[in-house]
Amino acid sequence: MKKYQVLFVVMVVFAVPMIVAKLMLQQQWYQGGVTNRGQLLQPAVTVTEFAIPQTWQLVYRLPTRCDERCQGALFNLRQVPQAAGADNNRLQSLVLVAGDNTVATTSLLQGLEQRQIDAPLQQQLAQLEYGLATIYIADPHGNMLMAYPLVAGEQAILMQGKDVLRDLKRLLKVSKIG
Repeated sequence: MKKYQVLFVVMVVFAVPMIVAKLMLQQQWYQGGVTNRGQLLQPAVTVTEFAIPQTWQLVYRLPTRCDERCQGALFNLRQVPQAAGADNNRLQSLVLVAGDNTVATTSLLQGLEQRQIDAPLQQQLAQLEYGLATIYIADPHGNMLMAYPLVAGEQAILMQGKDVLRDLKRLLKVSKIG
């Protein structure tokens, strides 16, 4: 009799946690942790104009008037590649400028690569879930993977820069494409 009690206790010790785990997953009581700070684009949007071999890009579309959020985005576009350290040669910040944009001639864009944006590409970006007022991360194949909606306030801008840097470092570490 004692032999069967020990066997029963051993079965309970191993079976109960597995049953509880299965129940938690089926009932969706468990919310899995996420490590990314930005918003993951599902599905990733491919823009062939952003495909540059071995280069990850931070992409931002410059509005016609540059407010505090815009200036914060430009600040982060300058700082994040510098803060990436040894990986900064794998990063590029890209500012998309519409043809009629007057902000593009100011010193705000100093040190940032600018590219003229055509109407179809602008419409494609505007249709994304987070719209145009966002910093996007694009991989070397031109897939836009993550979005960081613009924020206002000095502390929020600095935190957003840290978040972009953290996600980029993780992407660069695990990336086999660039």
